[in-house]
Amino acid sequence: MSIFSELKERVTQYIDVHIKLFKINFIGRSANLFSYFLFSLICLFIFFCIILFVGFGLTEVFINAGLSKMASFFVVIGIYFLLLLIVVGLRKNITRFFASGFIRVLTEGDNEDEDDKEN
Repeated sequence: MSIFSELKERVTQYIDVHIKLFKINFIGRSANLFSYFLFSLICLFIFFCIILFVGFGLTEVFINAGLSKMASFFVVIGIYFLLLLIVVGLRKNITRFFASGFIRVLTEGDNEDEDDKEN
């Protein structure tokens, strides 16, 4: 009877270890995904600020070139509209870029696990 109780205890320890390992991997991957998401948001915010101030600068350039203030703003709006059309045209490439980044972050540890199994 003690053999079965010892076997039962080892099996429960084995299951507990695997559950804890799963939790740790889940927490690690979730943290990596969240940090990648925050990094992407920060980059997008900085890109937005750059585009905004480039627009103000272009408006000033067009005003100095002799256009009226209103015409300069409309020219910059036209440039932004062209930029929007380009982004919409490249939406599949852009979404693939972010999706591949998220997948890479989520599967980062898988190659290490396979290397450990080979050794």
